[in-house]
Formats: sequence, C-alpha cells, structure tokens
Amino acid sequence: MAKVSEAFTGKLLEALNRFDLNIKAVTSSGERGERRSKRRGQSVEYADHREYTFGDDLRRLDWHAYARLEQMLIRLYAAEEALPLEIIVDLSASMDFGEPSKYVQAARIGCCLTQIALLKGTPTRWRIASSKNLEPVMLRGRGVLPKILGVLDELVPEGTAVMAETLKRSALAGPRRKALVVLTDGYDRDAIRPTLRALRAGGTEINLILVLAPEETDPQERGEFTYIDSETGKESVLSLDGRALSKYMEMLAGYRAEWTDFCRASGIAMLEISSATPIDATLFKQLADGGLIA
Repeated sequence: MAKVSEAFTGKLLEALNRFDLNIKAVTSSGERGERRSKRRGQSVEYADHREYTFGDDLRRLDWHAYARLEQMLIRLYAAEEALPLEIIVDLSASMDFGEPSKYVQAARIGCCLTQIALLKGTPTRWRIASSKNLEPVMLRGRGVLPKILGVLDELVPEGTAVMAETLKRSALAGPRRKALVVLTDGYDRDAIRPTLRALRAGGTEINLILVLAPEETDPQERGEFTYIDSETGKESVLSLDGRALSKYMEMLAGYRAEWTDFCRASGIAMLEISSATPIDATLFKQLADGGLIA
C-alpha cells in the first residue's frame, strides 16, 4: 500500500508555502484570521510570540525582541491567540479501497492543510476515527509535519466505522469555536449526521471532505462478481450489467444529493475529492474552489 509520506517531497512542501487557510474560526475571539479583539473596556493581554511569516502585518513585529535576538517575531495576544485546526480522518475498512486508497488520499489532504496551518502559526490537532481509540496528536510550530506523517504511515484501515464516536469526543474536548475538517467516504451518514449538526450548532466551523475512489464513482467492470463488505465481511454475488450499473449510478446520485442537502441545511461546507486526484496544483485548485485555502 502507498505511504502517506511519499507525496511530501520538497517540491510539494515549497508549493504549500504559497497558500493560506481560508477557514473562518481560527482565533479564540471568534474572529476570522488574526485580527485584534474589538471588545471595548477590556485590556488586550500579551500571550506569546510566533515566528514572522510572509504576509504578516509588520506593525505587529516585536522590534525589541528583534534587537535582542535578531529574530522576526509576531506578538500574539490572549484575545487573538490562534485556536487549533482539527483534522479527523476515517480509518474504517471501507477507506481501504482505490489506488492510492481513500485513506491515504484523505490523510494526504489533511497533511496539506496541516502544513499550511502550521506555517501560519495555527496549531493543529489530529484525531483518527479508529475502533482502536487512538490518542489525538497535537502539532505546533514549523517543521513538525513528519511527526504526523510517521503516525499515518503506520496505520491500516480496518474495522467498522466509528466516526460518530470520534466526533463526539471532539465535541466534548472543545473548544466549541474551532475549525474542523472531516475526511471520510461518508458511508455511515445516518450515524454521523446528528453529531455534525450538533457541532455546527455549537459554533464549530465544519468542512466535510468526501473521498471516493474512481471505481466507486465511475465503475468500469462488467460481469458477475462476489463482493465482500470490508467492514462486516458479508458476501454478495452481483451481476454487473447495464441495468445494474444504471441503478447503481442512480443510488450514487442520491447519496451525493443527500449529503449536499444535509450540509447546505446545516451550514457545513462540503467538498468531494477523488482518491486518484494528484497532490499538486489539481488538488490545490479543488481546495481553493471549496473555500479551504486561498
């Protein structure tokens, strides 16, 4: 199976430097970006520094720190301290499909967003939706992407879907106002929709990325096959002729429409990406069109 880290060449990492996250909830004041708090009658308390990155407001440079350390540092304040971006990736058995697999593609997309966030001083928390109840991974600062790549490379999709439980843990852990990116094939939609709706109602900005394989969206096989459900192990014998494929495409259209309608009604941003999409300008355009990066 392809490794998640294989895509992250020097060329890709350099390309990611050009982008910004375009997700609303990235500061503890609830404001977009890193603007100063507009609350009146309250002091704005200094909290920390982070390294200057191209495009930062030069008025926020700490010139005293520069004189002492010869480092360009940006002041952060309690009212504007960056909240973590949270990434949740589905590790159920259904994600082990396609080449590369849906899991590998989902993880790579999450890592692209993570690198962009870290370069801009936004810490990122990863949660793995796995039946093994894996611990979250928190990332802060530049140069730490290999930490999560190493974790993801060792994982193998297996077991039944537990995305609903992982979303509940995210909701309970807080903070309420955060940017959440969920990467899944969405097959357990009845289980996860109530929690997604509750998270959104609580102030979480949610971006749902559905990752599907070309074999699922445009099947080319014909004939009689034995299908084995990757999560339940149940076998089914199906004959794929023109009529069956027509029925399947109708079901796929319905599946997509259900997710689109749900997300629109719930105020959730949704994007579908193929597991075969190359991790290059093609993906970047899709993420930009979907409002995730700019």
